[in-house]
Amino acid sequence: MGRQLNRRSKSRGDMTKRTQTGEREEINALEVSLSGFYVISMKAMAIGVAIVFVLNVATPTDFIFERFADLRATAGSSYVPVVARRLAILFLIILSIAFPSLFIMRGLLRPIRRCLVRMKSGLHVTDTNMEQARRRIINVPFIFVGIYVGMWVFFPALIFLAAYLIRFMDARTAAVFAIRASMVGFITSSVAFYRIEEYCRKGLIPLFFPEGRLAALKGGQRLVIGRRIRWFYGMGTVLPLVILLVTLVTVQLELVPGSMSAQEYGLRIILFAVVLSGIFLASAGVLNRLVVRSIVAPLKNMLQVNARIREGDYNARIQVVSNDEIGVLGDSANAMIQGLAERKTLRTAFGRYVTPEIRDEILSGRIPLEGERREGTVMFADLENFTPFVENNPPEEVMRSMRIYFTRMQQAIRSQRGLVIQFAGDEIEAVFGVPIYFETHADAAVHAALEMRKALEVLNRERKAEGKVPFAHGIGVHSGSVLAGNSGSEEQSAYCLIGNTVNVAARIEGLTRNMGCDILVSQETVKQLNVPPPMEQQPSCRVKGFSQPVTVYRLL
Repeated sequence: MGRQLNRRSKSRGDMTKRTQTGEREEINALEVSLSGFYVISMKAMAIGVAIVFVLNVATPTDFIFERFADLRATAGSSYVPVVARRLAILFLIILSIAFPSLFIMRGLLRPIRRCLVRMKSGLHVTDTNMEQARRRIINVPFIFVGIYVGMWVFFPALIFLAAYLIRFMDARTAAVFAIRASMVGFITSSVAFYRIEEYCRKGLIPLFFPEGRLAALKGGQRLVIGRRIRWFYGMGTVLPLVILLVTLVTVQLELVPGSMSAQEYGLRIILFAVVLSGIFLASAGVLNRLVVRSIVAPLKNMLQVNARIREGDYNARIQVVSNDEIGVLGDSANAMIQGLAERKTLRTAFGRYVTPEIRDEILSGRIPLEGERREGTVMFADLENFTPFVENNPPEEVMRSMRIYFTRMQQAIRSQRGLVIQFAGDEIEAVFGVPIYFETHADAAVHAALEMRKALEVLNRERKAEGKVPFAHGIGVHSGSVLAGNSGSEEQSAYCLIGNTVNVAARIEGLTRNMGCDILVSQETVKQLNVPPPMEQQPSCRVKGFSQPVTVYRLL
């Protein structure tokens, strides 16, 4: 696969992906960027720090109220300079914590970046490099979030420990703020995970996995749908409740009897609950949208492709962008679609060698191996003076002329529901009423012979206009019972007709040369005609291989 990717990269620097409707859309490697990963990591860290700051400010503890008292005492008549200074400190804290995540992300993206650079330059991409890049694309959300969570455990603990050591806050408050910051980190990490995953699905996965099959890659981490939903429940519901419970317990432990009124205490709790609810309703909404989109979007793609398959478009393919149950299902569906496409191709190709009716009978298994007896009408048509024609013309001209002749004759036969069994040299064998029986098979065969006469007249006018020798043929028609089935070897079969009816039809066709006519019909066929065309009975004669004479009629 790496070699295929390299060849495409060398020629155009692009590959193809499938849109949500199953269409193939060109995706250029030059248009794929890794900058979105850095933006996601910076945003996640900045939003997390801002949430921690807002929650801490809204926390109804003595420490926070003392800070506000200090703020009022320091600011005097204006709060702007003090607030601006503290916001600047908050911004510096965000930058100091966010920059390490950028360096971590850069290191994680190294295998992917290495391949992209070579692809954009049209250089060779080794299979090893391609394998590493693909594995990293699948695993980067898991690896980054694991490191990200570790940072949210380490840095808050370090910062609030330092605040305690310099006696900026007491141990209990520092511990509560550190634990709460880590919990916020879990939630922002979840958002970062789904955003990174979504970013990979939009560009990198279609580029590096154009045929899907992510689940087949060794070493790829997987988040199944059940865990995906449970994780959303935990981050969007359980953690906010835990944070609220921890805060209430802390406030209750710090409460000194008589230090504040019940009304003031209630207002503090309500304010914190409103801030906490607003923050986590927003975060839960974001998480919900990302989780739903990660599940629903692939399913919509499957439904859209399924609709196209029902319409007969077997070129549609599901865009597989995950290695979970939906991705595995998409790969299986694509394999099934490929099988249907191959079967359609086989049916089309098979139909070029046998008629669609025979093809469908064979593919459906309705034709028994030992054959089956059917009533029908058999026709043989044979060109006259074919050997001199072959000797006096180049093989290319013979082949082209025969193709035109056979095409015109088959069209006439098909127009009357006849089936061409085979083209043998310059001979056509056809049957009417087999394998699909219809009562007027004798009439159909006779009308087909007359249509073949007209088609040959038109063809000969064209050949004369081109300065070529006109064709002449003889047609024999006979009705009766035939054994229809698959003949040949166990490895290669052919649909054929066997029986006296077939042999008699072939012999009648041979009589056309002796009687100087182009169409002869047996008495057995004439007896079954509903509307006989103008014809003339010929004297009974014997044919080779049969003891009884046959009676034939010449079509006028």
